[in-house]
Amino acid sequence: MTPRDSGVPETDSGVIETDAGTGEPDSGVSIPAITLEGSGEVTLEFAPGAPVDFPVQVVRKEPFSADVTLSVVDLPPHVKAVPVTVPGTETAALLSFTVDEFAAYGRFPVKLVAVGGGEQAELALTVIVNHGQAALDSSFGNEGVVAPDLGQPAVRINNMAAQPDGKWVLVGSTGSTGLRDVLVARLLADGTPDPDFGTKGVVVTDVCGGDDYVDAVTVLSDGRILVAGGAVYGAGSCSGTKYQGALFIRYTAAGALDTTFGGTGVRAFQISAGVATLHAVTVDSQGRIVGAGTVKNTDLDLMVMRLTPTGEQDKSFSSDGLAWMDLGDDEDGMAVVTQSDDKVVVTGTSTASANLLALVRFNADGTKDSGFSYASGFSYPKVTPRTLHLLPDGKLLVGGKGVFNSGGATYAAVLARMTKSGALDTSFESQMGLRSYSAVTNTAKDTLAGTAILPGGEVVLATWSKDAADAPGVGLIHVSADGRTVLRAHRTDLSGDERPVCAALGVDGTLGVAGMRTASGQSSERPFMTRFWPY
Repeated sequence: MTPRDSGVPETDSGVIETDAGTGEPDSGVSIPAITLEGSGEVTLEFAPGAPVDFPVQVVRKEPFSADVTLSVVDLPPHVKAVPVTVPGTETAALLSFTVDEFAAYGRFPVKLVAVGGGEQAELALTVIVNHGQAALDSSFGNEGVVAPDLGQPAVRINNMAAQPDGKWVLVGSTGSTGLRDVLVARLLADGTPDPDFGTKGVVVTDVCGGDDYVDAVTVLSDGRILVAGGAVYGAGSCSGTKYQGALFIRYTAAGALDTTFGGTGVRAFQISAGVATLHAVTVDSQGRIVGAGTVKNTDLDLMVMRLTPTGEQDKSFSSDGLAWMDLGDDEDGMAVVTQSDDKVVVTGTSTASANLLALVRFNADGTKDSGFSYASGFSYPKVTPRTLHLLPDGKLLVGGKGVFNSGGATYAAVLARMTKSGALDTSFESQMGLRSYSAVTNTAKDTLAGTAILPGGEVVLATWSKDAADAPGVGLIHVSADGRTVLRAHRTDLSGDERPVCAALGVDGTLGVAGMRTASGQSSERPFMTRFWPY
């Protein structure tokens, strides 16, 4: 029988020739001088200052022993990998991947390339980019930023609210100062104007042809929208002597004026003590409407108004629905909450206070609650409140801006917690009751835009943050419930110059932040909104 021809030559000894003494048949294919070994995938998600290490093994075929440089090519935008050189005496290496908040999410094929000693090798990788906890939602709008076209001139956003269906309500004004009109806009969850609200997502209300605006908004349980601010008009109508008074407007869920509220949906009140405005609004346990702000008499006084659900002045509150308080100098009410017993707590400023902060409580009948008293006990920081939360245990949490020197060059976001009786809570922040926070380490330049209480009791602060060069950004600071620990802090620098002024926690746990922004190459501010992933 003739042996089958294998195509492999035999030696005189009958032993098959092998390659380089490896014991393997010679296939005619040379073994590369360098090969790379490692996992085929690397998963990334944004976390401030937290790179992801990717281990690689560099396998060299003797006698090759040159240094090898590893790098990654075809990376998607906003993902980086630092090249690393592996000495000829070593085989193990760590590549460091980083991803910023603006990276798109998904799976991306890339190549790990090794070059050295005139040789080259490649390893196919898949980079998986996921969003990180509390990171910017880059899928929202354009790289995390929505600049909604509201179709109105000179728009200013002053506040916002989140609806239970995931939509966002932004409020403020449109038009030049002196001729402003009230503006209410509603955005879908993705940040685009809601076509089912007003005209292309926007409602504009002119009270009496004068200067009108709103600073506060709340969404009622039935979807109606209640706003408060100021308007210039005549007493009881658009005729007669006009000056600025307190303004309430209620809209249906579709954006029409709610005529069950005062017959027209608009309630404006000239205050006999003088010019007035509202900065905050809420609803108590009986559906009564409570607004807080300021009225000018001989000086500025903190003011509270309470209306019935139909928009009439509630005469069971200080006989005419109106109460104000003079603490000794100029006061301004900035935020309000109502307790389960319908007492009203207002925080604001008072120049008679050592640190500007004022905190007062009114009984359900509009009289001052003498069992509630706040005294600062310190001069700095000078605090301008922005937010007020009633905590489940009855304590109160004030958020604001704190200024730390007379020139105002050093400032930060501030939280202060008070007991049920109004005293600073010594169990909050190492027995101080108050602490300042900054999004950038060693840079105290944060103006508070908004606060939210997370399900576990922790607090998130959104700020207008400036770095050492005064470049603006959005600061995000996550604080433990006792105020003592900063769990997370970072600053997001959007394109252009942004000025966030408000924030709200969405039904899905995302944090919406809105305000004004000057886009790159532009000279005027326009509204913007951004969104951060849940905590």
